[in-house]
Amino acid sequence: MQPNRFKYLICILLLFSSYVTKAQTDLLSEVEMVTGNLDSTQTSKPKAISSVNIVQEIENTNNELKLTQKKVQIPENIKKIDSVHAVHYQFLLQESNTLENFIKASPNLQKIDNLILKWYGYKSTLSSWLSTVNNQETRNSRYINNIINKEKTWELSYKKAIENDSPKEILEAIKKVWDKTKQTKELIIDNNNYYLILETEINDQINVTEQVMEDLETLKNSHVYDIFYPRHEALWHSTFTLKSESPEDKDNVESIKNNVSSSYEYLKNRKGTILLYIIFLSVITLFILRLKKGFLKFKYKERTKRLARARTTIIHQSKICILFLSLLVLKSMFTNTPKLFSDITTLLILATAIPLMRPYMHKQFKDIVFFVILFFVLNSLKSYVWFTSGLYRIYILFEAIVVIIVLYKFTSPYKRIKNLEVDGFGKLLIRLTPIIYILSVISIISNILGYTNLTDITLKISTQSGIITTFFYSLLMIFNGIAIGVINRHYGVKSTYVEMDRFHIEKQTIKISRIVVTIIWTLYFLSIIDVLSPIQETISYSLSEPYQIGSLTFTLEGVLGFIFTLILTYSLTKLISFLINDGDGVLRLLKLPKGIPAAVSLVIRYFILGFGVILALGALGVDLSKFNLMAGALGLGIGFGLQTVISNFVSGLILVFERPILLGDTVEVNNLLGTVNRIGVRSSSINTFDGAEVVVPNNNLISNDLINWTLSNNTKRVEVLIGTSYNSDPNRVLEILTEIATGNKYTLNDPPPRALFNDFGDSALNFRLLFWVHYEVGLQAKSDISISIYNRFKAEGIEIPFPQRDLNVRNLPDNLNKSTTLEDDISTESTQKENQIEYLPTHKNSEEPDKMK
Repeated sequence: MQPNRFKYLICILLLFSSYVTKAQTDLLSEVEMVTGNLDSTQTSKPKAISSVNIVQEIENTNNELKLTQKKVQIPENIKKIDSVHAVHYQFLLQESNTLENFIKASPNLQKIDNLILKWYGYKSTLSSWLSTVNNQETRNSRYINNIINKEKTWELSYKKAIENDSPKEILEAIKKVWDKTKQTKELIIDNNNYYLILETEINDQINVTEQVMEDLETLKNSHVYDIFYPRHEALWHSTFTLKSESPEDKDNVESIKNNVSSSYEYLKNRKGTILLYIIFLSVITLFILRLKKGFLKFKYKERTKRLARARTTIIHQSKICILFLSLLVLKSMFTNTPKLFSDITTLLILATAIPLMRPYMHKQFKDIVFFVILFFVLNSLKSYVWFTSGLYRIYILFEAIVVIIVLYKFTSPYKRIKNLEVDGFGKLLIRLTPIIYILSVISIISNILGYTNLTDITLKISTQSGIITTFFYSLLMIFNGIAIGVINRHYGVKSTYVEMDRFHIEKQTIKISRIVVTIIWTLYFLSIIDVLSPIQETISYSLSEPYQIGSLTFTLEGVLGFIFTLILTYSLTKLISFLINDGDGVLRLLKLPKGIPAAVSLVIRYFILGFGVILALGALGVDLSKFNLMAGALGLGIGFGLQTVISNFVSGLILVFERPILLGDTVEVNNLLGTVNRIGVRSSSINTFDGAEVVVPNNNLISNDLINWTLSNNTKRVEVLIGTSYNSDPNRVLEILTEIATGNKYTLNDPPPRALFNDFGDSALNFRLLFWVHYEVGLQAKSDISISIYNRFKAEGIEIPFPQRDLNVRNLPDNLNKSTTLEDDISTESTQKENQIEYLPTHKNSEEPDKMK
């Protein structure tokens, strides 16, 4: 951010600080209202209703209370939660009771992870129930303040009606309304008490799930599951009987039948999510098809293979991209699904990745993606097939052997494979091949010796890394295609642009996408090998440690949050500027007037910037309410010291919304002629035709005379003055001038060119030729037409005269040498002619040429 931007950024912060402080106050009032401090939220004292309006107010209040009672009724979804939560609680207790037997069965890490995932799903369901109940309770509480005011109002109105001896019918109507407000208040209070009880019971179940998950995490982190802990005997000492060593372990195997029924119930209860998914699917389809249409319409030759690949992905594999993104959104939206549902979705995603990756893979490795799917199936079967301890070890031994066979098939001989011409990503995978060999061998040896924890982790790295690599590489290809497609449409609609700017943006986009996907891949990989959680705990502990410098206390977490918020804010403003900063952006479909997209872009960008800075300060732990104390002092300082800055700031807003100048306009201000390159909040920049970029304060553009040559249109009238000798025919001259102007390629037909006789000069008949052209070609058009006039006059024999002079010399000196030679006369005559030639261009067509007498 440039230094001068901080001046008007202060102004934005002052405007937002008052709003944020007010929002904090309103939030505090709402919290007090919800927690029961009802009297503190009353802002006006209730008053009795006048007898003139009493009948109308009775009708209005009855309708309002009827609507309120309808809104605060217990909804059906909460009634359903109330009906099933007790049974669910018993189910959780039963499941938790089997945890002891599960621990005794000495399960492997995969079964523990599956069980943790299952209990996390239970917790998520309970959390959604709790959120639903709490939202309804908060919503009902918002009506309390209004109801209490109404109750007091109608109580005062009833007493006033008695004092005024109002008719009996009016008293009864007022009493009914008063009683109805009491009933409504009691209904809200009773319902909220019901919600509080339900929340407490659901929270008890959440505590049970958290305790179970904590016990499982403790088991997972125990020494029994250390990598080098011999959890089993050597393989030759193991028994391979079909009878389970611990029958309870069989209960923890995923039942396909139960998963199918659970998936059906899961989808049945999420009709709203299904509808939202269908909407997302439609948007994705239209978006990809529009990008494909843009690639076909706005053809562009990519400079690199990656850009060409991104373009080909959208054009030739649009249906696969739609299917891949649809499955990815399905997996993201439908969280905590039954394991079978999740595994089938992942399998379909991997299957969809095959046609995306194979066309760009070396022929040596094209079929390896099929084996990646095979490893996913082999790994998933462990959750659905019950194994004894010995059979399980044989199974993972077989899986490790398959890994080695597949590696040998695709990378043998390794010396030849190492020298293949592949891209950077392929070379990286080839170099990692020896590591996969080593890990597979370690998994086999450790399995035989009984170090099954080491076997699990090495085999997981060998197989799961290929699965997530396939997934994220396909995602990267689609993301690159989408990004390049957006850039292609953005520049495709432009008439002119700098090709290097486009290439730079495309290159940076590809680079950023690779970095982001690599970071996400790393996080997933660390999660697979059970290292992410310890790292997160360590980092979180370090970042949350408070530090103090003087009276200032801060944490590294707050500093990083501050920096990350600012970076995100800056990135969003850049993205908004790229997409909608001009008439060729995404708003072009709305066909807005010229300059409106730029105004919308500026307002959105500075709105995001202002709130981004405030959020960043909040993340840093700064009390935003203190800005109110600073506002007075800063306002005084602004009034005296920053008058020019504020004047330019306000002028910038006027320029944006009034739009007297727009980007690309040719303007003239303070003897400065050029094209508007940028309109900022404090200043604007103008590129002169000499190549200089001049920064002009906005106040100068508002307060000074401004000539905009291209605001409403870019046409300009050009004038050519010409003189002919008195011997020429003026009618013929007018015809010639009109023909020349009409025949020029730059001249506009509407309005048509006009040739006019101007006046009788001292030595010429003066004519004026007027014609209209586009401003950008005005100089060229004038030059071409002037040359054409000269050539045509010469061909027609029409003379263009120069001014005539008569030189009278009086009173020659007596001592003048009378024997002037012929050479002196010739020299004098030559000098006079030179003076005439030098004078002619300067005073051409002048109406009153000078005469020396």
